[in-house]
Amino acid sequence: MIQIRNLKKRFRNNTVLDGIDLDINEGDVVGIIGPSGTGKSTLLRCIDLLETPEEGEITIDGAVYSLAEHDRRQTLALRRQTGMVFQRFNLFERKTALENVMEGLVTVQKKPKEEARMLAEGELKRVGMYDWSEHYPKHLSGGQQQRVAIARALAMKPKLLLLDEPTSALDPELVGEVLETIRDIASQGFTMMLVSHEMNFVRKVANRVIFLDGGKIVEDGTPREVFDRPKSQRAKDFFAKMHLLKQPEYTI
Repeated sequence: MIQIRNLKKRFRNNTVLDGIDLDINEGDVVGIIGPSGTGKSTLLRCIDLLETPEEGEITIDGAVYSLAEHDRRQTLALRRQTGMVFQRFNLFERKTALENVMEGLVTVQKKPKEEARMLAEGELKRVGMYDWSEHYPKHLSGGQQQRVAIARALAMKPKLLLLDEPTSALDPELVGEVLETIRDIASQGFTMMLVSHEMNFVRKVANRVIFLDGGKIVEDGTPREVFDRPKSQRAKDFFAKMHLLKQPEYTI
């Protein structure tokens, strides 16, 4: 069980997250949707302490972490429980795919290099990138780089996997391969929070959907409940506009 309590984040006079409370069960895939600028990515960044909120705490398997007051030791302790997949991959350009996945295992978890290599190879196999282990990022497509980034996050065995718009930086023809990888991971029981504008994909892969607006959770339910029977007028208006746009269907 993961619990987030009273998470508040402001940027100057703009309240982006206004007292977020959220319980996530093991194995949940939580899709986070909503209009631009409503704090979706900020929520993930606060959980991983890439942003420091004014208030809030997170509990993971009984261990409580303050999100507002923390030092380097506490930050590292929390990040050992979480894995972040960014929009733009954030791979080390001078390291191969294999070395990128090994990096955290060696430097953070202090594993021997041979053990780290075996674990990294296993994760690259999981995401279909083992054959590109010795390639550098510049020789990989955007979709391949993102799959390496997912393997890197999974290698750390996180209790919570955070995916922040993982397809937004990809060319349209590369989106499907990354979505398929995420769907496969979700089916293996990983606990995930996924920020995405791919509504069709969120509907398929998430077992729970949260709609954020004005820094608050205004919808929280199954995909069918949130997409087909939203309770709030703001969500109804949002989906009405979204339906005017032809969203691509990816084969996954």
